[in-house]
Amino acid sequence: MNLDKYWDWEEIVDSINTDVIVADSKGNIVYSNSSVELWLNIKKNDIIGLSVMQLEKERVFYPSVVKRVLETGEKQTLIQETRSGKKLLVTGNIVYNDKNNIKYVVTYAQDVTELEKMKLYVKMIEGEMETIKSELKELQSKQSAAPHIIAKSEPMKHVVSLINRVARSNTSVLLTGESGVGKTLLAEYLHNQSGRKGKFVTINCSSIPESLLESELFGYDAGAFTGANPKGKKGLVEEAKGGTLFLDEIGELPINLQAKLLTFTQSKEFIRVGETTPISLDFRLVTATNVNLKERIEDGKFREDLYFRLSVIHIPIPSLRERREDLLSLIIELTQKFNQRHQQEKVLDHAVIDHLLHYEWPGNVRELANLMERLVLTVEDNLIQQEHIPKEFISNYRKENSFRFQVLEEKTLPEMMQELETQILQKVFARCKSTTEMARQLGVSQPTVVRKLQKYGIKKTT
Repeated sequence: MNLDKYWDWEEIVDSINTDVIVADSKGNIVYSNSSVELWLNIKKNDIIGLSVMQLEKERVFYPSVVKRVLETGEKQTLIQETRSGKKLLVTGNIVYNDKNNIKYVVTYAQDVTELEKMKLYVKMIEGEMETIKSELKELQSKQSAAPHIIAKSEPMKHVVSLINRVARSNTSVLLTGESGVGKTLLAEYLHNQSGRKGKFVTINCSSIPESLLESELFGYDAGAFTGANPKGKKGLVEEAKGGTLFLDEIGELPINLQAKLLTFTQSKEFIRVGETTPISLDFRLVTATNVNLKERIEDGKFREDLYFRLSVIHIPIPSLRERREDLLSLIIELTQKFNQRHQQEKVLDHAVIDHLLHYEWPGNVRELANLMERLVLTVEDNLIQQEHIPKEFISNYRKENSFRFQVLEEKTLPEMMQELETQILQKVFARCKSTTEMARQLGVSQPTVVRKLQKYGIKKTT
């Protein structure tokens, strides 16, 4: 197999920081990119022509995904260990010939050695459940009351960094983002980082009837209205004395109460319903919404002066689709969390993890948490497999994958490699702000990136 004339795709495959290996239908290696030297500690040219069965026997890597694909006739994904001690998540895809027989097996891998959560997961699938339980108990005993925030992605790192910088101030903070992104959790994290001694008090502005909202917020005097407690009642805002008052769904606050909230936030004083004497209150105000407050202002449903008062520090929370680097850790942590809560020992099959990593998650972290708890509770076997995923989580599954080959009978290997190159460039281009940043991520020169983008006509869309 002469690959010299395919230098164009070989250059881009060589730039990927993951080993790509192509074997024929007998398990003999016909191509390898340069990353194999780092990942498998074997020279690129030395591996060509070798049998994967022999390499497996010599424990250069074990087990062989190519061998598994040839045995089953299906795509396979498994955890593989190299002679140097690396743990790789390896996938083998099939390239068929014109007679629909296996022509090549194309494999690619991701290094999961340094991922702490993946280490726990690997231990789980290797049967070390007792070790995991003891580690989790020890970890649980050391945890503080503060919520744990997973922030491995750059967008979430920025959010947590900003919260940490402003936590000790008394400035109002507005958290915005889609429903389910974790605004309440981040508000509580902000409170814990603030050092304030009082409580963290949450009020959902959309869950309290409008007729009772003012009296529930600010309290009322004895006999203030029909049906009122004869002894009066302290308002929810008073519970936040010395602490943090978190007003969720602030966009749903009735317009007639917005003026009172503005006065309250400016003066830190309020008057109970039925009284005339103002009450001073030391508190930190944090608000959240999943609606566009500027649009509400234009529609006359939200006061502009209140918006400016609430959004001194505005922190947009990214959706789960924008922080996919956090997905694996969230999946593993939620599995462990619900296993502990419900005294289960459920383990996720690789195919399930792959499916969850490519689902769109319109409901964000809340949707993910609900699904994980549902699977832990309802699946009878300890191994949660792809067949257990509810039907409603199938339709939004992202079919595209940065390293997924879409093999068609009429396509040649270089044509498929060109598709792979285009997919990689499109993915990196979408998340990078400049061609310089793309070059740094791909490990090639900036002029090479520009040339490739021009070659495939990849450009920003509006």
